Amino acid sequence: MEENKYKIELRKVLDENSSSAIKNLNATLQSLPEKTKSVELMIFPNQDGEGTFGVRVSLSGPDLYVLNKAIEGSADLINIIHTPEGLKPAVPLMNPFDSSFEVNDVLSDVVGDWLKFIWSQVDNNSINLPVTIIADEDYGMTLPIELN
Repeated sequence: MEENKYKIELRKVLDENSSSAIKNLNATLQSLPEKTKSVELMIFPNQDGEGTFGVRVSLSGPDLYVLNKAIEGSADLINIIHTPEGLKPAVPLMNPFDSSFEVNDVLSDVVGDWLKFIWSQVDNNSINLPVTIIADEDYGMTLPIELN
């Protein structure tokens, strides 16, 4: 699959899953502990480069364990899993050895753009903390993205 088609197909799947991500992000933002210093929307591309990934909210501040424990029920915004029926959600899979582009960089940029869209849809008016979209292992060519 060529890069542009991959971007379109991935974004379509992300958009189909926006409502649950918005719901979880709203729940997370409503339960931020008082000692939270910043919020990161973390993209975790699979290291195999096949196109699977997860997105999780991570907090920073004193006592990281306590901070992140407070949001654990809603911190996962999307998580691609292998099931007997295939991938859920059904993102396009790539062969990283037969691709003309770096799958994890492109994936991270597309997911980052989607997260920027998601951020515009959540109730974030009362958040006076730095909020950043980042990808694990510094993937992505347009990341990090500062939201707040």
